[in-house]
Amino acid sequence: MSKEQKLRGISNQQVGRAGEYFVVAELNKRGAFAVPFAGNMPKIDLIACNSDESRTVYIQVKTKRGGKTWHSSIIGSEPTSPKPDELNFWAFVDLGSFDEHPRFWIVPDWWIKNDIYMAHQAYLQKHGGQRASNSNSNHHAIDEKRLDEWLGRWDILGIFE
Repeated sequence: MSKEQKLRGISNQQVGRAGEYFVVAELNKRGAFAVPFAGNMPKIDLIACNSDESRTVYIQVKTKRGGKTWHSSIIGSEPTSPKPDELNFWAFVDLGSFDEHPRFWIVPDWWIKNDIYMAHQAYLQKHGGQRASNSNSNHHAIDEKRLDEWLGRWDILGIFE
């Protein structure tokens, strides 16, 4: 059975949920306590803390199963400076193929908001100050290459002994 045949029938919701569970599993494997967030909180998919519960972080998960980009939005992006006490993070997950382990990029919220803002401004400059095809779109693609420095950076969460 080909990879394409195996992926048929998997919904975007299932891909997203798989990414969340892989992040939770990895955090627990590394010694943190983590659970998916069942509530209706925007931009929070899971909550994790260290073993003595003195630090809690909130993580938004973006998952893809192929290709080079994750899908996001320009909403909330802004020029932002580093926050040394950041509690909000994004986990980008590439599920890969069925016979591969997922790969993870752990990114501070302040950094990704700034990165999206800067990349979108550069895009607009190239296209005369507006989107090339749909000026009402909020979509923003995030290429893996933009996240290179964050591959496997679980340490930045500050929840491991």
